[in-house]
Amino acid sequence: MQDIEGSFRKAFECHADELFRHASLRLPDRDRALELTQECFLKVLQYVQRGEEVREMRPFLFRTLRNLIIDEYRKAKSFSLDAMVEDDEGGIIESDLLRDDTDELESAMDRYDGSRAVLAIRKLPDMYREVLTMRYVNDLSLREISDSLGESENVVSVRLHRGLKKLRGILESEQNI
Repeated sequence: MQDIEGSFRKAFECHADELFRHASLRLPDRDRALELTQECFLKVLQYVQRGEEVREMRPFLFRTLRNLIIDEYRKAKSFSLDAMVEDDEGGIIESDLLRDDTDELESAMDRYDGSRAVLAIRKLPDMYREVLTMRYVNDLSLREISDSLGESENVVSVRLHRGLKKLRGILESEQNI
């Protein structure tokens, strides 16, 4: 039992932040993202305590969180992508972006480009947004993404390619405006 708790504690320390980031990018409410991240770890702990086997913890955690997020969507039935990127006063949320305390022009441009990319990613269909977030924000491998989604690596690779193509189109169309 101590071995389970020790390995679970280690998994929490290693993966809690990235799971929360993933949830906060997919849900409009930051507090609800935190709750679902905690619920994810609780469900996985209960699963392991029942004697079930988890071959690879990271993809299993992402798959569990993904299922919780899907359940959350089903409960809410409707949500606004605009509400996901705006705070209560209508301002853009930049908490997911890299911040730099210097006043260098380059870092300001990086933050601007990052902000544009986050807004553009949020315009993508969920299937593309999900794999792009897992790959480029959470730094999961194709295998880990395929394990967490229950899809083949080929399907994930195609979604990444198509998602990047759609993202590029969105960014180019906004640049021409």
